[in-house]
Amino acid sequence: MAVGSRSVLLNAALSFCAVLGSFAFTYALAVRFGAGSSPAVLAAALALGLMRRPDPTAAKALVLKLVSLPLVALAAGLIGLSLVKVPPAGAAIFSCGVALSVWLRGFGRKASAIGRTIALPLMSILVVPVHFQTSAGKALGPLLILAAGAIAFVCTAGASQLGAALHVAPEAPAEREQRPPREGTMPVATRMALQMLTALALAFTFGMTLFPAHWPWVVLTAFIVCSGAIGRGDAIHKAILRLGGATAGTIAASLIAQIVFPNPPAYAAAVFVVLFLGIWLRQINYAYWAGCATLIFALLQGTHGTAALAVFGARIACMLIGAVCAIAATWFVYPIRTEQVVRRRVANALKTLNDVLKGSPGDPEHSELLAALKHHAAELERVAPPVRLHRLILGARSSGDHPASLIEQTHALLTQAGTPNFDRAHVGAELRRLAALLRAKQSVS
Repeated sequence: MAVGSRSVLLNAALSFCAVLGSFAFTYALAVRFGAGSSPAVLAAALALGLMRRPDPTAAKALVLKLVSLPLVALAAGLIGLSLVKVPPAGAAIFSCGVALSVWLRGFGRKASAIGRTIALPLMSILVVPVHFQTSAGKALGPLLILAAGAIAFVCTAGASQLGAALHVAPEAPAEREQRPPREGTMPVATRMALQMLTALALAFTFGMTLFPAHWPWVVLTAFIVCSGAIGRGDAIHKAILRLGGATAGTIAASLIAQIVFPNPPAYAAAVFVVLFLGIWLRQINYAYWAGCATLIFALLQGTHGTAALAVFGARIACMLIGAVCAIAATWFVYPIRTEQVVRRRVANALKTLNDVLKGSPGDPEHSELLAALKHHAAELERVAPPVRLHRLILGARSSGDHPASLIEQTHALLTQAGTPNFDRAHVGAELRRLAALLRAKQSVS
């Protein structure tokens, strides 16, 4: 097995163990006190999100997260309750909470981690609403939610430590501090927060009005498509992947719904098998994760038999509306042009590459510059899929100044400069050519 494949599989196994452990421990605790499975599902969803982008494991950070995560989970449970009791108020609080989590990305790594801690429980309650009722009394319900957050933290921290001991790289790269915006421009994180707020407001409005029984599908799709969309093109690309994968997952859910499982443990085993496949395959292509996540979502809703076939069209319509809400928000609310994002990232990469050419392998900062080259290469790959799709649709494969071609040429230079004894003259000439092409495109726009 290749090193990269081994890392992907181990990451999937560690994430799966954290999710399964969180679910099992919380479920055993909930059953002990006569509660339902919703706290366990919340714990599993929290663990899944925490393993996607692990935070620093310094002692102070661990203590803060151990305290904050259960409290945020409890707050999310209360918001979920308000969505049931007073839907308009719950929708407004939910939308503002998610938008706040996006806005915090603009204030550095620590604030971004706080934002993820806020967003995780909120998205979890869309999958399975949290209920506070238990046979031991209502007061124990909130305590179980607090316990769910703490258990999820402990399980993910243990899995992360095990991954570090096995030298397994985290699934998602660590975020870098964002540069301050240019004078007179709105920060990107603020734009994305306003886009998210608009997308969720539209999703709740259309979802609760047109599909009162299935509105979470509309809201979840709007969040997924809008979340982290790098420009307008990326939103469309994510919408295509989401709809394609989710349609396949919905079809699979309709077929599996015809199967009669012998007992609840067999049903739960099927859900966790799909979960493992989704965690494993999502690093290959997001569409796989969209399909598996949609299948899990459908299975957790417990629709069986002919009823599953009856809601198939409604689910597809809900996801389509949610995607349109997200696309509309990213295109008309302080839009970010994908070509601008590409040019900015290419310019940053070329600047670092120029610093590498000016230095020498013996310089103290040389290793840091090489690491920066890898970071820029990864950032270019993140924005490449939508522009490659655009080039494919237009049939402009031979166009050297297309953003996709610009990314590929820059990426090739970064890869070459990251090798020992690279041809400095060739790399320097290509760098000057790309820099001139970039200046020409900027002057035109």
